[in-house]
Amino acid sequence: MSGQSGFTMVEFCFALAIVGVVVGAIGAGIADRIQESRITSSIEQARTVLRSCEIARRKVIGTNVTGGVASHTYPALSSWSPTSALQARLATDHKLPATNHIRSEILVKFDAARCYVAVDLPFLQDGYGGLETETVSGKTRLIISSPRRLSNGTRWVTQQKRFLHLEATR
Repeated sequence: MSGQSGFTMVEFCFALAIVGVVVGAIGAGIADRIQESRITSSIEQARTVLRSCEIARRKVIGTNVTGGVASHTYPALSSWSPTSALQARLATDHKLPATNHIRSEILVKFDAARCYVAVDLPFLQDGYGGLETETVSGKTRLIISSPRRLSNGTRWVTQQKRFLHLEATR
């Protein structure tokens, strides 16, 4: 019997393969968690940009007074645009980021009813996180929007007419 000590090359390669499989399984799980946290922080960042978008949407850019009645002109941003287009409609104290935490461009648009901010995901998945989605270039775009403001109906109009005409409530 010879007194050899140590590992043979086959044993070493086998142990290295097992370690590689374990590290690969752990690494994939960690990468998924990192991507999920980046997406979550990008959604929160979009909600922050949404507040600035609401300020820009409600900002009066012109007023016309005719016959004692004032009519206001509001800005429009009807197609997806970078945050620099929104930044141009705000005061200089609003600093908006151009990209989010998943390294995609932050896009905004708004209409008369509400604002929309887009988060482009690096993969395709419908209904992500219960948010509104659309498919763009084979990938998912999450759309974060402000809630639609609903009027109180005719009761509010009647109340305002009474107030303006100094009527007592009936």
